[in-house]
Amino acid sequence: SVAALEIKNPLSIETTLRDWAVLALPLRTLVVEDVSGSMAAKSGDSTRIALTVDASLGANDLFSDQTQMGLWAFSIGLGGGKQDYRELVPLGPVSNTFDGKPQRQAILDAVRGLPALVGGGTGLYDTTLAAFRRVKEGYDPDYVNSVIILTDGANEDNGSISLDQLLAALQKEQDPVRPIVIITVGVTSDADPVALQQISAATGGTSYVAEDPRDIPDVFVKALNSRTERLAGE
Repeated sequence: SVAALEIKNPLSIETTLRDWAVLALPLRTLVVEDVSGSMAAKSGDSTRIALTVDASLGANDLFSDQTQMGLWAFSIGLGGGKQDYRELVPLGPVSNTFDGKPQRQAILDAVRGLPALVGGGTGLYDTTLAAFRRVKEGYDPDYVNSVIILTDGANEDNGSISLDQLLAALQKEQDPVRPIVIITVGVTSDADPVALQQISAATGGTSYVAEDPRDIPDVFVKALNSRTERLAGE
């Protein structure tokens, strides 16, 4: 005879299996990085933008070859006229070729070039909605579809939509069957943690704040791993 094993905690097994299922999905994400003037602020013997660049480059190893990724930079008017964002590398498989080089390398090169773009104010709200819509346009059910926003400031674009308008648009346009998760990373206490938390919460995402710029790499890794918190519970 064989003794039947007793499952002492069925809920924990179910939760673990859901987490594993989500982590097994590749990531499709648009990384949106703040290049407003305040990102040039000193932090020890470095700057906020330099530390953010280091964190972004270091996180490269976390992305598998199945990842789809794009990169935007944002500050007021950076994209020309009233557009606060500039597409540096379009969202697509890292195995693709862009501008004559592998997509992954193109993203790394663009990240290294972020310090040269620093200047102007923080155009957060318009950029966030545009990024959400861009990821939604090409939604892929075989991926975790997300936006990752790194910023050190509050919205300073007086001509942009308000926070309430942004939250209303995100809630209205979010499709529970085809969810887009917004993950926000505040760089230092100069960021607007309340607004960032509300933006992430509107899509079921998670918000983080790196109080010390030197913590940006660790916080960025936590943000990348947070996809289980939103999707595994569904």
